[in-house]
Amino acid sequence: MPYEFRFPDVGEGIAEGEIVEWRVRPGDAVAAHQILVVVETDKAVAEIPSPVAGVVREIRGEPGDVIPVGQVLAVIAQEGEAAPPAREPAPPDGMQRPEFAVEIPIPGGRRGTRPGLRGAEPAVAVSRGSVGVVGELEEAPEDDGEAREQAEPEAGVSRPRARVLPRDRLLARKLDVDPDALRGTGPGGRVTEEDLRRAAERGLPGRAVTPAAGRPGRDAWGPVERVPLRGVRRKVAEAMVRSLATAAQVTTTDEARVGLLEHIREKERAAAAERGVPLTLLAFAVKAVVSALRRDPWLNASYDDEAGEVVLKGYYHIGVAVETRDGLLVPVVRDADRKSVLEIARDLRDLAERARRRVLALDELRGGTFTLSNFGSIGGLYGTPILNPPEVALLGLGRAADRPVAAHGGLKVEKTLPLSLTFDHRAVDGATAQHFLRNVVRNLEDPDRFLLGG
Repeated sequence: MPYEFRFPDVGEGIAEGEIVEWRVRPGDAVAAHQILVVVETDKAVAEIPSPVAGVVREIRGEPGDVIPVGQVLAVIAQEGEAAPPAREPAPPDGMQRPEFAVEIPIPGGRRGTRPGLRGAEPAVAVSRGSVGVVGELEEAPEDDGEAREQAEPEAGVSRPRARVLPRDRLLARKLDVDPDALRGTGPGGRVTEEDLRRAAERGLPGRAVTPAAGRPGRDAWGPVERVPLRGVRRKVAEAMVRSLATAAQVTTTDEARVGLLEHIREKERAAAAERGVPLTLLAFAVKAVVSALRRDPWLNASYDDEAGEVVLKGYYHIGVAVETRDGLLVPVVRDADRKSVLEIARDLRDLAERARRRVLALDELRGGTFTLSNFGSIGGLYGTPILNPPEVALLGLGRAADRPVAAHGGLKVEKTLPLSLTFDHRAVDGATAQHFLRNVVRNLEDPDRFLLGG
C-alpha cells in the first residue's frame, strides 16, 4: 500500500505553507528522515523529512503552491511494492485536453480555482475537512483579459533608481547592498554612505538576492507589473488587515532626550564590541520598556476576543520587528526583565541575523507580550504602528538625532528620540497609555531608573 505523505501539522497554529523547493523527484529512493521538501510558513522556512523509506511515486504541487496542513505532498512506495506505473504519454502536438475547474478551499476563507483534466482518473483522491484536491493541477490565469495582455508583449515597468553619488555606488558594490532597495535619508531622498553602511550592518540583501519580479502587463493607463504576495509577505498582509479590523487602535506620541543614554552607550560600546556584541540603542530601549511595563501591567497583556478578557502577563517577552527580504518578522527576546542590557543586545543580534536567514524556530516568533518597532533605523520620526495581535500595545522608535530643544527660556541642541505608542483602546484607556509612555520617556532620559534594576 503506497504511503501518502501529508503536509504535517508543524504546530503553533500554522494552517498552511508554501512549497519552496522539492529535494526529490518521482523515481528517487528515499531513506527515513531524508528531506523531501522545503516549505515556507508564515514564520519560518522548514525542511520536511520523510517518515518512511521507499521510492517516490509521485509528488504533489510545485514551488510557489500554497498547501494546507493535511494535504498529500507525496506518494511513496514502500519496500516490496510494485514499481511506479509509467506516466500517461503526452497527447500529440496540437491536441488540447478539455479542461474543467477544480476548486481548492483554503483555511482562512480564501479559495483558489485551477484547471484540471476532464475525464482523467486521479492517482490518489484526498478528502479531508475543507480540503479536496484531485488530479494534477496547474496555475490558472486570473482572467481572459490579462491572458490577452500577456500574449502581447508590452514595455515593462521601470523600477525607480535611487539617487546615489558615484562614489557611494562603488561603496554599495563593496558592501553587497542594493542602493535601489533603500530609502535615502540624504537631501532629496539621496542614499548616503551612512544609509549603505547601516544597511550592511543590518544584513539587508544585495541585488543578487532581490526577490524576482512579477508578471508584466498593462492596464488602462500604461504598463504595470503584478507581483504575487507569497510566504511571509502574504501572511503579514493578512495579519495587518486582521489587526486593524479587530482592535480599536490609537496612537500617541512623545519624545525623549537621550543625550545621557547615548553618552553611556558610547562609553561602553568599545567594551561590548570586544565581547562581540553591538551595543545598540534598541537594547537600552527594551530594558526601559520592561521597567515601564512593570509599573503599568495593562500594556503587558493580550486581548482574548472569544472570552472577552484582557490577559495580563506575568512575564516579559519583548518582540522586535526585523526587516527581511521576505517581509517583516517579529522574533521575541525571552525574559527581558531578567537580562542585562548586554545580554539583550546579544539576543537582538542573534535573533535578527537568524530571522534574515529564515532559520528561527517557531517558538522564537511566538509568545511576545509587547513589541518594539525601530523604524528610526531607516530614518523615520513618528508613525502609527499596527498592533501585533493579540498584544495590546506596540512602541515605535523614531530616528535619534540632534535637535533644537527649548530650555530655560532659550534653545539648546540635544539628542532626542521620537516615540509612537499604539495601544488597543478596548484594553487600555488613553490616560493609562500616556502614563506608560511618560514612564518610558523618564527611563530613557534617566537610565539609572532601569539600569539599577528599577
